[in-house]
Amino acid sequence: MSATDTITVSGSGFEYTFDKVKGRLTSMKRDEEELLASGPRLNVWRTPISNENVSWGAAEVEEWRDAGLDRLEQTVNSVSVESVADQVTRIRFETTVSAPGEDASFATDYLYHVLGTGDVLLGVRATPNDALKQAISSWIGRVGVQLELRDSLQQFNWYGRGPQETYPDRKTGTKVGVHGGTVADQYVPYVRPQDYGNKTDVQWATLTDGSGGLAAFGHPSLNVSAHHISPENLDRALFDYQIEDGDAVTLNLDHAVTGVGGTPIQTLPEYRVVPDDSFSFVVGLRPLTDEESPMALSRRNLPYAFASADTFGNLTVDFDVDTGRLDVSAVVRNTGGDPAEINAPLKIDGEVVATETVSLQPGTKTRVSFERNIEVAGIFEVTVDDLPPRLLTMPRISLAGEWLFHRSDDFSWKAPSLDDSEWETVTLPANWEDHSDYTENPVYGWFRKHFTVPAEWEGHALKIPVGKIDDADETFLNGAKIGQTGTFPENGYETAWSQARRYTVQPENVNFGGENVLAIRVYDGGGGGGIYGGPLGPITAAD
Repeated sequence: MSATDTITVSGSGFEYTFDKVKGRLTSMKRDEEELLASGPRLNVWRTPISNENVSWGAAEVEEWRDAGLDRLEQTVNSVSVESVADQVTRIRFETTVSAPGEDASFATDYLYHVLGTGDVLLGVRATPNDALKQAISSWIGRVGVQLELRDSLQQFNWYGRGPQETYPDRKTGTKVGVHGGTVADQYVPYVRPQDYGNKTDVQWATLTDGSGGLAAFGHPSLNVSAHHISPENLDRALFDYQIEDGDAVTLNLDHAVTGVGGTPIQTLPEYRVVPDDSFSFVVGLRPLTDEESPMALSRRNLPYAFASADTFGNLTVDFDVDTGRLDVSAVVRNTGGDPAEINAPLKIDGEVVATETVSLQPGTKTRVSFERNIEVAGIFEVTVDDLPPRLLTMPRISLAGEWLFHRSDDFSWKAPSLDDSEWETVTLPANWEDHSDYTENPVYGWFRKHFTVPAEWEGHALKIPVGKIDDADETFLNGAKIGQTGTFPENGYETAWSQARRYTVQPENVNFGGENVLAIRVYDGGGGGGIYGGPLGPITAAD
């Protein structure tokens, strides 16, 4: 390799090499001893768990493979190197990550910062393009970076939840603490080999061989897993006997991981990694000697703000509908090499309504906060500076409470003009066995709800949460079908009893400033039936 194709940064006891062609860190030497087999790269692939492979659900892995998530390659678009502060070198790679021949891709920026202490702070921002968003209708397994370490680093320790594997939806009851074992100990022998060994809420993790190794730090925390099996072998294996030890230790440092659900229950929406916006995260890497304490190292005040591509981030918007109080906050970072005063403007519908000014040293950050009162109806875009805005919907329209219910099945019942004055009044959410003593199986039933949408919301698409429905539903607003979950007997019955429904309706189907009628056709194949669980509302503007 030509010297012009590499960037070398060295200091006391360390030497790191970056490959301009590959767009990543490729060598990490501590006292001339190599730690890496392959450096960090964006990774959104995990070997699918059983729930993601089987046909009773959506078999999400088929979409992943079609989009090429299992064979991503990286094309470097630009490289830059600069000194941003005393003993801080910044290397930036702007790349495109995609599978050969596929349109789906991530625009991915890597911001490496090498400190004089030997620490490497890596900021990653991965933005899915429209083709990738369209290719993935459900979720992806993870988003993070994957690297490979030399095979001798077989002792795995971490500070997080454990000691067993945990996932975002499978971690209650496990303790946060220091846990450890060999890399091979992390393997979980499922009936069919699949993803295993994830650790949640990890602040630091180490891979060592008795004389030292590598430490990784979350900012503030990560999902971490260490495998002695190569990703390719784990993907191909159908049985345990096909598992083989790899030539390196695979380390996954993940910003987010999708949960695992149950059998046969899909992962709940709040535990899914959905590629509908940019992912931004920071990890720290550092060679570790046997005498150093990773806990002490994790508590140092390092300039993590350098490792972000953005001055502003982490926008939060909270609204108390009862008081009309709006609370907005965002993180402000000084990503440059000099002290700076930074103006943080609060914007509502594009207009600056307040500004906070903060003074920050290089590589530091703080959080700014704003309070406002919103007392009028409307849908408002709220943001700080030019962060992607959040939509604030005022007033709150809840769908919980009184509905109209009718047994049996008749498609004319979807019509908004239907005279439903003789229908039974029920309180939802609740099983229809409870609110109407409707115990027969299998049966159909219909629900209707009348409500007014403010005229000030006109022109906006709306999200309408209609709760958990047992077993299948078709949902109509003002006579137009806006969604279906599960399958009815006429098309081959499939239950979707555990899924919370949230449907999007376009503005042309909404009667702004007047009455709207929500009608839901429900089929119960057995057991409980009806709209038995929330959330029922609130109705909000669609992003």
